[in-house]
Amino acid sequence: MVIGIIGASISGLIAGKRLAEAGHDVTIIEKSRSLGGRLKTVELDNLNLDVGLTHFDVSTNTFGSFVKKQVEKGAIQKWTKDFGLYDGIELFDVDPNSDSRQQYTGTNGLQSLAESMSRWVDIKSEEKAGGLTYIGPDRSKKRSWMINLTDVSVFECDAVIIATSAVDAYGVLQTAQNKTETRRIIRHIDEIRYEGCFSLAATYDNQEVPDWKGIECEKSAIKWISNESSKLDTNQTALVIQSTPEFYRKHAQKSEEEIKELLFEEVSDIIGSWARRPQSTYIENWKYFKTKNPINEYFMELELEDAPLALIGDYLGGSSLENAFVSGYNLSEYWKKKYTEVTA
Repeated sequence: MVIGIIGASISGLIAGKRLAEAGHDVTIIEKSRSLGGRLKTVELDNLNLDVGLTHFDVSTNTFGSFVKKQVEKGAIQKWTKDFGLYDGIELFDVDPNSDSRQQYTGTNGLQSLAESMSRWVDIKSEEKAGGLTYIGPDRSKKRSWMINLTDVSVFECDAVIIATSAVDAYGVLQTAQNKTETRRIIRHIDEIRYEGCFSLAATYDNQEVPDWKGIECEKSAIKWISNESSKLDTNQTALVIQSTPEFYRKHAQKSEEEIKELLFEEVSDIIGSWARRPQSTYIENWKYFKTKNPINEYFMELELEDAPLALIGDYLGGSSLENAFVSGYNLSEYWKKKYTEVTA
């Protein structure tokens, strides 16, 4: 079966990898140059810094088995069980409310994890899916679906998996609404809401590396400060500073320089005035950073026998990296049993 996956998120990548291993012909269409969605890593002063998700934990056997293998391969490392806490007034070395769960991160940026998963599939990067055309039972056509790309070309396939944000999935499904029974799915994903985030990476020259790994913040415009240097074999200080959703909503229309200035001013009150004097900076605008109200099922499927279509992602089953992984994994397991690939 030829499968087209829209979106190279961790959901799309793990689903694509496992379906390709089962013998299916899988192509992932990704609008960005980079893979992995929130697993984005940027290089700043020769350091790979995570400007999306900076760490994650594990609570399921499915994700745990995957993480264990990646640790053994050296792609993922154990990071810490304790973060600091800034309560709006005082900075504590250890968050007294923390459950002390093991946190993991990449050994050289989390995006490398996404790139290693992509080796099993064909990737069309910097290609945006503008919509779907349903062919269905018309056997004069070779495939059941056409994914219409914004460069006017098309990708024909037997099945479609949409592994994007709910907002992007809604836009793609709308184009097929009059020809397929997509109204039920559209109605559900139209209710999904997201929290935005500014993620500011900064390096510092002649600044001693802090001895803390990360700081969770309350009553501040900052939500999280990651000591990226603690992940890497380096003596150079590098931070990733992430804003609260409230700060994002309030300042979304400001320029990057204005946002940087506001965030540096805020973070200097927490960790010291040195934080206002970076050597190099990079800022990422995450409009759809975290789902506020995920749907309580791991994938959604359009039940057309002749034209399979499913939705996966971090708005299904929860909003964490693990939820996104399990969403793609569970769909791949279901489709492997449902659609057995017949080979010569």
